[in-house]
Amino acid sequence: MTFPVGGIDPHQDTFTVGIVNRHGVEIVCETFSNTAAGYGEAIDLLDSHTVRQVGVEGSAKWGAHVAIALCAAGFDAREVPASRSAAQRRSRRLEKTDAVDAVASARALLAEPELGPVQALEVYDPLVAEIEAVLEHRRALVAARTLMLHHTADQISKLPTEVRDQLDTGGKIEGRLRRLEHIDPACAATPSGAYRLAWLQNFIDQDRAARSEIRRLERLIDELLDRHGTTLRDEPGIGPISAATLVCEVGDPHRFGSESKFARWCGTGAVALSSGEGTGNPIKHRRDFRGNRRINSVLHIASVTQARQQPDAVAYLARKAAEGKTRREARRAHKRHLANRVIRRMWRDEQTRKQPLAHAA
Repeated sequence: MTFPVGGIDPHQDTFTVGIVNRHGVEIVCETFSNTAAGYGEAIDLLDSHTVRQVGVEGSAKWGAHVAIALCAAGFDAREVPASRSAAQRRSRRLEKTDAVDAVASARALLAEPELGPVQALEVYDPLVAEIEAVLEHRRALVAARTLMLHHTADQISKLPTEVRDQLDTGGKIEGRLRRLEHIDPACAATPSGAYRLAWLQNFIDQDRAARSEIRRLERLIDELLDRHGTTLRDEPGIGPISAATLVCEVGDPHRFGSESKFARWCGTGAVALSSGEGTGNPIKHRRDFRGNRRINSVLHIASVTQARQQPDAVAYLARKAAEGKTRREARRAHKRHLANRVIRRMWRDEQTRKQPLAHAA
């Protein structure tokens, strides 16, 4: 007997639960507040219909807390990608509402019960969730500092000539900004120029403080990765930030059953673009424009770094070039090769981390 399946469409203030039977027919659909009380009411509803498996769309964002509550209550909670629920909705030409999305999530899980686990990192590992919190803090500071430096470059170009003549126009914006520190604001001939110079000089201390905080967070990430025990930093081209990005974005590496599934998830797997082969292997391929772009970027940086420093990577790229591949095709092949190495390393790390727990049990 197949139990009914639940689906959840979460939002900031509410979330909607839809339940379908084994044929995909809607049984019930209700909306609850996105609070602790709402989680209890939803769990009671799911229990009353003997639901065992629940699909949550957006379990890493607004659905994170309900996903944690479901796992704590013993449900098999799975992440339903938005594309899967949208495909269920479009196939029936249904309108887009919370109720329709919740039922569509349930139907998507019913059609593909082996979807990956929910992406709420607190469910997987509180330490990884802490790494993600620090990483997102650093990411926000870097983005804010980058934006301000772009604005600073524009303001430097508008300084009076008597001030700009004392600056070297070459080099990075940080260097030009530091040289403003030693210029007397009184030399500016216009009130607007004096004001711009004064606030740019004040911004220098703010920028120093931001850089110091970013470096502190990077050291903290390094310490947390040491506690985690990951060996990703041993892979050439993968530093602490890249390793933390991999750990947080991937979560439980065992949710990928093979290297090819991981490669497709991160957009490094080639997509067949060919016909006429029948049951044979496709001849032509194109790159995958989807996938996790952050992980794709991490692998690209690692590939570029290894191509400069690692003899194995140089030999690999040369071999692909000798096979007739273009430079871009060879780079994509190397990224696919790195994706295999990364997920295998993460599988080994996860197994090593679980061994002490198994011995303790």
